[in-house]
Amino acid sequence: MDGNRTNAGYLITASIPVGNVEFVLGVDRKGQEKYVTWECRNKTEYSFGHYTDELFKAIKDLCQRAMAEVQYLEQHEPWEIRRDVDFFIAMVEYQGNHAAIQFPTRELPDLLGSIGITLAPERVYLGSREIKVQLQRGGDKFADALVSLFQEDNSLRMVNEVAKEVLCSDWRVKGWLEERVGKDTYHDIEDVLRDAVMYKKYLKDVEERGKKSGWER
Repeated sequence: MDGNRTNAGYLITASIPVGNVEFVLGVDRKGQEKYVTWECRNKTEYSFGHYTDELFKAIKDLCQRAMAEVQYLEQHEPWEIRRDVDFFIAMVEYQGNHAAIQFPTRELPDLLGSIGITLAPERVYLGSREIKVQLQRGGDKFADALVSLFQEDNSLRMVNEVAKEVLCSDWRVKGWLEERVGKDTYHDIEDVLRDAVMYKKYLKDVEERGKKSGWER
């Protein structure tokens, strides 16, 4: 491990690479929260920090995060785990604590909990007064168009589902929806999510019929 590698005042003392990401352990003996684990990309892009004042908790968290990524890679098709896909980023603020959350994520409850939010993701709304949530526009036309369709009564769980089923879904689903969104077909993000699920099921049914037809021959 590079002894000079640091982030936010923490010395990186351990790293577990999984695919094209890594999970790292940082130590800051001067701070109140002495240990942190991060997801890291390109050796410089740190995100989703989990903080604790106990070393063994930090080591356990580091190993669990790495294993969760391994299991995710094992269980998903290649097009589902591409790291160049579009995504949403939400800036969340609660009682002076902040988190930048990239969607889709499998750690949404934990990420909210890291800044003191105990509500389930489906109860954290974009228009909440106590919890400030701001979806960021990243410059991608399709993702930005989807952001404009979210309403104040949509939850972070809805954001996560749309990111998973639309932005990071089968490229055929994304392409079909991108064309429809470009034609201003939708006025509600829930309709986009519904169509994404339905079209994905349609494609699966077509593939299954094709397989059966081949067997009959």
